[in-house]
Amino acid sequence: MNEIEEMYQSYAVPVKRYVLGMCRNNEMADDITADTFYKAIHNIDHFTEGKMLTWLCAIAKNTYLDYINKKEYANVSISEEVECHLTNTTDIVEEKYIRKEERMQLYRMIYKLDAELKDVVYLRIFGELSFKEIGEILGRSENWARVNFYRSKNKLKGWIENED
Repeated sequence: MNEIEEMYQSYAVPVKRYVLGMCRNNEMADDITADTFYKAIHNIDHFTEGKMLTWLCAIAKNTYLDYINKKEYANVSISEEVECHLTNTTDIVEEKYIRKEERMQLYRMIYKLDAELKDVVYLRIFGELSFKEIGEILGRSENWARVNFYRSKNKLKGWIENED
């Protein structure tokens, strides 16, 4: 097995889990994970010291953000759209639209956070990682990850309350 295959075998599942946590769409997560490894293979010369998983998660996050910036309907799958058209139920469509808008509002607010805080939130909520794992990935302590997640949560809560 060559190095590229080893990299994919070792990190494909955690990267997909991280992406799936962000987008909540299995098909989209597969696409973004594939794009992540494509970009990683083409830019492997830029990888310096550090953890491979951290580098891959950064690529995945940027790939996801690029994807949602290009697509207005990022979190609505084709099967959901077809189902809505077939059932012709406006209540379902409205509920999905409202949920999508709320998610987009949250993503926009998370995007406003400082880079380190944003990473902690993404890794905790969307990557479903423990504070210990987050600390290891970011080269910090478990306590640092816990404190910064709490601060981020309070900052987001304040922003949401001020918008209402």
